[in-house]
Amino acid sequence: MPLVTVLMPVYNADQFVGEAIDSILNQTLNDFELLIINDASTDKSLSIIKSYRDSRIRLINNENNLGISATLNKGIHFSGTELIARMDADDISHPTRLQKQYDFFLYHPECALLSSWVNVVSEDREYIHTEKFRSKYYYYNMTFDCWIYHPTVMYKKSAVLNVGAYSSPYSEDFDLFWHMMRKYKIDNIEEVLLDYRITSQSLHQVTKKVEYDQALHRQTLRNIKHYAGRDFYISYEEIQCLQFKLDPILKLNSINAILNAFKKLAIITREILNCANPNLDKKAVYEASYHRKRYIRNKLLTKLSTFNNLILRIRLLLIK
Repeated sequence: MPLVTVLMPVYNADQFVGEAIDSILNQTLNDFELLIINDASTDKSLSIIKSYRDSRIRLINNENNLGISATLNKGIHFSGTELIARMDADDISHPTRLQKQYDFFLYHPECALLSSWVNVVSEDREYIHTEKFRSKYYYYNMTFDCWIYHPTVMYKKSAVLNVGAYSSPYSEDFDLFWHMMRKYKIDNIEEVLLDYRITSQSLHQVTKKVEYDQALHRQTLRNIKHYAGRDFYISYEEIQCLQFKLDPILKLNSINAILNAFKKLAIITREILNCANPNLDKKAVYEASYHRKRYIRNKLLTKLSTFNNLILRIRLLLIK
């Protein structure tokens, strides 16, 4: 039995899939199976996949297009190992990725989900920026945003199945990671192990952006209510503000509306600190909350009038 299953769904990715496959076949850890599920592609993806003769590749064809969540759940079911590494058909894993993640699990058996930093690149693989999120702040910040890049993840099959696997058709990764984080320890390797490609076919940024944005909002609201209670009210504009998207709350043209968002953030933070969780580090929560509050404040101060700028600075001092 191999040490790791690399699970890669493919749908109409003929421009990139060969490079993605090559990046897995050239890993320094070579005891793995590459489970590729072709989700009824209509381009040349299938013929490209079939051109490989590596025995580590296992190909499954969906007769009809099932979508990302159903395809991933199918792959998890057919995977032959406890450790599953996610991979997307348009990204590039660095050569030591699997070895470093596998070794991490050996030394940290309590961990159920592990991610890494990424280089964000263009379709032509031109460097855009490096995403370096501090590992100790993941637990707090995952309340509001998905800090984890899906194709960097290695997780335990048993833990994924225990929380119901992928259950949302959109923003499926944030949804799964949230459920796993409530029961299991998550972690992150503070090293770039993958090039994450931004393409014109990106589901969450282009072709299905509205659906993904709506799902993200619903999931964030659920996360907040998990800590603050089912009756806790927070508006769309307030949630957007806490996610660094300031235009909706600025359009209300109200300093009180902005201050209410900061008050809600303080309440949420207090409730997170009071909620038992295997990932809870109170010092890290305080720090992450401080950084989020300061970042939002500084962005707002560049957009407000001099008078409102002063009012916001003074009144924020009163929010604890």
